[in-house]
Amino acid sequence: MLTPFAPKPPPLQKRVIAGFIDAAFLSVLSGITFVMPLMLKGIVLPMWGVLVVLVGYAVVPIAFFRRTIGLHIMGLEVVGKTGHPLDLANTTFRELLGRGFFPFAYLFTMVMSLVAMRFNVGGTMAPPLIAGVMTFACATGFTVAAMGHLVALGRPDQRTLADLIAGSFVIQARVLPTPTDPDELDEFKAQRRRVVRNVILFEVVCALSVVALPYVLTSRGGESSFERGQRIKIDALRAKFEANPASESLTMDLQSELRRAGREADVQDVWRKHREALSLKEAKREADLRAQLAETHSRDTAQALITLLEEQDRVDEAREVYLEWLGPTPKPSELAGYGHWLATNGKTEEAISVLTTAVEQDPLTPYGHTLLGVSLQRMGRLPRAREELELALLDDPEDEDARDALRVVTTEIGQLTPRDKKQLEQRYQAWASDAGVRGE
Repeated sequence: MLTPFAPKPPPLQKRVIAGFIDAAFLSVLSGITFVMPLMLKGIVLPMWGVLVVLVGYAVVPIAFFRRTIGLHIMGLEVVGKTGHPLDLANTTFRELLGRGFFPFAYLFTMVMSLVAMRFNVGGTMAPPLIAGVMTFACATGFTVAAMGHLVALGRPDQRTLADLIAGSFVIQARVLPTPTDPDELDEFKAQRRRVVRNVILFEVVCALSVVALPYVLTSRGGESSFERGQRIKIDALRAKFEANPASESLTMDLQSELRRAGREADVQDVWRKHREALSLKEAKREADLRAQLAETHSRDTAQALITLLEEQDRVDEAREVYLEWLGPTPKPSELAGYGHWLATNGKTEEAISVLTTAVEQDPLTPYGHTLLGVSLQRMGRLPRAREELELALLDDPEDEDARDALRVVTTEIGQLTPRDKKQLEQRYQAWASDAGVRGE
């Protein structure tokens, strides 16, 4: 009957220190695999780089030499249930899954993708659903692997969850006996040389693959590192733009990057798509506002629709909407507002007619005489403009618009005679004394 392999576990602190040493080496090597392809080819493959480092640093050395650099420094080694070196399959399972290195590599890749998307220099091509499932699975696996290290605290053999799954033991390093027979010794040394040679060749291939894969991915297009980075940034911006072509900021950012790349035709194409998207968006908003106005006859809705039509230089259609909202019997104050809108949109002659009607219906319509006087001044009808502006100041002596306009008029044709001014004051007093003039 075979005696089960039950070695005395080494001090736990040695394993902890070895783990920190290995973590330091892995971090440095992973950083190199991240920076080197970026500098040489302008592309980043974080998961590929981390997996290459893990296989080259941990899996292969443990499978063939029973130790990593950290384990070697601390005088430890990893063996199987029989005390012999752990086979390659179990070593791979132990390191990548049992110790959580594979889920760590995936999570590291996703974090780098999010950072790249944040700065518009790249992103991930994984479908959102698959990426979400994988992220959840890897986060769970990494958490379980991390907690699995604590299992060693409650076991006399100090085996972690990774050791239990892979059937491995971490023991004090041993000096294995060498064969005494000359032929066996020669075969032993030859085998040793083959293993060392093959491992070195494998490590060299791993190192070269860090650059080789990015080179293969970029060699077809003959892109430089700068061009590659520029294209990735443009592709990321274009993806966002295609999802929301009506966005002003995305349009400007994408056009800016395309101009830097000398792609003026694409700049014009982006602008065309942006205008089309805006037209569709504005058409939908116009339809919604028209339907809402027909239902509620709201002042705010009418104003929003009129503003939208003005922005599209559709002043005549805006005028129809304004008249529809006013209805057949608008109040004098509403007529004054309409007259002001006409004046600001270049329809001064019509504005004078509307404002005249407003002040005839109610001579004390707020700002009615001011708006009418300013419109008359613009049309060169200075005597009547002076009269309306004087009436405006009688109604509101603090009206700066009326005062400024009157100053311009009187500079050209002079001031009213005292007699005419007296008549205006009497007319104003008659309006003011007429009960109910302002009751609307």
